[in-house]
Amino acid sequence: MPVNARPMGVRLVIPALACLLLVAGCGDDTVVAADPSGTPYDGPMFVELDYGDRATALEASGAAGLALECTGTPRRGGGAGYDDGLVEVQDSPEEALQNWVDGEWVPVPASGYRIERVDDGRALLSWDVEERTRVAVIVNEDVTDYRDDTGWGVEAWASCDPAELGVDVAERLGFEVWTDTHGDPVPTSEIVSWPGPEHCDWQDITFVLMGEESDVDQDYDQYLSGDDDGQLSDYLTTTPEDSAALPDDATDTGWRRDGRELWLGADPKAAYLVSIEDPDDVELWPATKGPIGCA
Repeated sequence: MPVNARPMGVRLVIPALACLLLVAGCGDDTVVAADPSGTPYDGPMFVELDYGDRATALEASGAAGLALECTGTPRRGGGAGYDDGLVEVQDSPEEALQNWVDGEWVPVPASGYRIERVDDGRALLSWDVEERTRVAVIVNEDVTDYRDDTGWGVEAWASCDPAELGVDVAERLGFEVWTDTHGDPVPTSEIVSWPGPEHCDWQDITFVLMGEESDVDQDYDQYLSGDDDGQLSDYLTTTPEDSAALPDDATDTGWRRDGRELWLGADPKAAYLVSIEDPDDVELWPATKGPIGCA
């Protein structure tokens, strides 16, 4: 059964406001008519958020996490900071969502939300795939910001794994999604890649991370390619190669991307990207000696 799947039941009558689809892009708060949600959320609209490091994804997401209808494990969500000047309270739920998306970088779509429910000073805005909520944002009309103004502001948000949002959407958010042998997207909690940040001049480097939920039994779970200038050579287990030989003991992970299979080798610890069309075309991506990040 899907994680956080709401039980099917009697279709509720949705207020007129809940039948609107919010298109919240930069500078665009257009609202157009849309059909109601398939299974409207009828749980609590407020649950205290747990900001502890050991909090689960649901505990850190409050009521927004409960509103999700994920197939797999939800991604960690949170709240919004109205004390730091990045976001400000607004006159409506739609404007609050748009201001939050524009002001705080969060890995969620910038448009395509519906107001699913309004209840006792709070509104639930959902972003759906096939009538199932993949992103949920709860806004409260009684939020105070750094200017001491009170109005609508984001109280909690939560998202399913980016792979559940659709490959195109996930990639626009910066997540490079891999597929399995059947061509189905693999959750980013298992494997994900991304280009390095430009402000560290790493934009030509691609990082691959195999998460805690993957079945890979490796001491190192981060790999990279494209470090032609050797900026990160001191942090790698070996040297990248555009033309390498696949070791006899390498194992196929079953993950695919851009026409290549991902194999793992033990000595040296490295990932091998093997062309599906030409198995002799092999790239070696070194493992890192530890997590690498750019401040």
